[in-house]
Amino acid sequence: MRSSDAAKLARILGLLGSDQAGERAAAAEAAHRLVTRLGLSWDEVLAPQRESSQADSALRRKPASASHDTLAAAQSRLRQSMRENADLRRRITQLQRRIEVLHQQMPAPAPEED
Repeated sequence: MRSSDAAKLARILGLLGSDQAGERAAAAEAAHRLVTRLGLSWDEVLAPQRESSQADSALRRKPASASHDTLAAAQSRLRQSMRENADLRRRITQLQRRIEVLHQQMPAPAPEED
């Protein structure tokens, strides 16, 4: 991965700490799109690069569970964010309906006199 792509991914992933559920979900989606566009998998993105082939073979044997755990945690966080977004959308719909009912119940404004 080029350093500019890595920097962009780091900026996107930094948004996963946002207190706004929609911003977190958008960041997760943007990160996934970037990794996919680069033709990479999350395992490839998360695995550290080593100089020697011996280190590469050790990486292939050993940290699969670590990268799997990281991926599972990211997927879990993404599912949680998606549930939060769905809940917020339902809440917005409920509030919009309440506003519509209140507007219907409001008396018509009196005509202005000159």
